Amino acid sequence: MNDEELQQRLRRIDPAADASIDPATGPRAAALMEQIMNTPFPALDTPTPSPVHSTRRWPKFALGGGVAAVLGGALAFATLGGGTPAASVTANYTLQTSDPMAMCIAITEYQPPAEMVGFKGVVTDIGDGTITLDVSKWYGGEPADTVVLATDQMGDVALDAGVVFEQGGEYLVGVLDGQVQTCGVSGDADPALEAIYDGWFAG
Repeated sequence: MNDEELQQRLRRIDPAADASIDPATGPRAAALMEQIMNTPFPALDTPTPSPVHSTRRWPKFALGGGVAAVLGGALAFATLGGGTPAASVTANYTLQTSDPMAMCIAITEYQPPAEMVGFKGVVTDIGDGTITLDVSKWYGGEPADTVVLATDQMGDVALDAGVVFEQGGEYLVGVLDGQVQTCGVSGDADPALEAIYDGWFAG
C-alpha cells in the first residue's frame, strides 16, 4: 500500500470528513466573537465558574495576558536602559579671593556681560577646599544638577570673597569665565537679588 492509498482510506473512515467548517472570517465566527467581547467580567467575589463557562473566562485571561505583556515590555525597556534615570551633571567653578583694590559699583547699576551665567542653589556640603550646592534654577548657561566651587587658594571664604556660604543656605551665584562674581553679584537668595537676576537674564 502506497501513501496515496493510505490517505484515501483514512479519509473514508474520518467521521468529520463530511462536516461543514465555518471559516474564521465567516458570520458565525464574527457573532461568536461579538458575544465573547460583550460578556461582562465576573465580580471579584464571584466563585470561579465551572469549566463549561470557559468562554466567559477567556476575556479575563486575555486582559491578564495584556497586562503581563505591558509589564514585561516595561521591564525590558528598563533593562535595556530606556527607564534608567539620567546621570547627575556637575558643574565646577572657582571662588577666588576678591581684589581689595577693586572698585565695586552699586548692584542696581551693574550690567553683567552677556556671557555671564547664574544659578540659584542650596549649600549641601562645605568641605576642605570645596563648597557644593544643589541647584534649583539656572539663569542661562548649561544646566547642571550640582555645582562645586573650588576654594583651594582662599583663606576665610566669608572675608575673602564677600559671600558667606553656610550649610543649608540658599544663594544666587553669578559666574563669568568660570569664576564666581563678587561685589554683591553673588549673595543670599533674597527677593531683592532674585528680582535683579530676573532682570539681568530676562528673555
